[in-house]
Amino acid sequence: MFNQHRILRVFKLITLLKTFPAKSIKRLAQSLEISERSCYRYLDLLAKMGFEVDKDPHHKFYLRSESISEPFTKEESQLIHEALSVAAKNNPLAVSIQAKLPYLEESQTRANQVIAGHIGKLVYQIQEAITNQKQVRIFKYQSASSESISDRIIEPIGFTDNYQTLCGFEVESHQNKYFKLERMGSLEILEENCRFKVAHQLLKPDVFGFNETAERFHIQLKLSMRAMLFLKDDYPATAPFLNEQIDGTWLLSVEVNSKEPAERILRGMPGEVEINYL
Repeated sequence: MFNQHRILRVFKLITLLKTFPAKSIKRLAQSLEISERSCYRYLDLLAKMGFEVDKDPHHKFYLRSESISEPFTKEESQLIHEALSVAAKNNPLAVSIQAKLPYLEESQTRANQVIAGHIGKLVYQIQEAITNQKQVRIFKYQSASSESISDRIIEPIGFTDNYQTLCGFEVESHQNKYFKLERMGSLEILEENCRFKVAHQLLKPDVFGFNETAERFHIQLKLSMRAMLFLKDDYPATAPFLNEQIDGTWLLSVEVNSKEPAERILRGMPGEVEINYL
């Protein structure tokens, strides 16, 4: 049976693989804090669970969006169990499937509890730091823009509406930035009081999560279906601006605060993305 650490690693791996762009085995192993050999074993485990893990031309791994589905409900599991008992009760495959159903239910439930507990703890700590005007240290933050993992010292300002993202003033860069809670390893409230409150500004992020800037860009991304699914999974705020075209492609037309995310998507999925600036 999975322990909590293993469950958390499995779901962190799923999050990393379905988050654009694709990632090397070295990057995945660093994010999970395990060896590359162990990381390959976790990839094999995902394959056994029915997830389709693919590699791009640069030997970086990603998870096919169409392979991500919701777990069975208890009612669905019971129906499958009853159907197998009647139609294939002597089939060894039926026995194997029946044995896995409660395991999948329990592991999903426990995993959700671990993930929710982790995010909940971060929210509680950040709210305490905001109340007491204290700086915090974010450990092992996974940056999508720089594709790096590092510790950050910030002065927390506030959350987005859904509590998935924190706006904070980064002490090193002297900039207001957004940080996704799911990409934080852990967090520590420091003794240091907030020293840059005059520079704090709760900015409105664009669909890619970039801060409001003096210059804005109107972009159009023409995407294959696979690219569209990756984009929507990694940047849910793009969903209202995605429109299907007659030729089966998808078009994203929106104003953004930075060209960087669109250009990174273009580099990461050659032949599946076209970009225009209006």
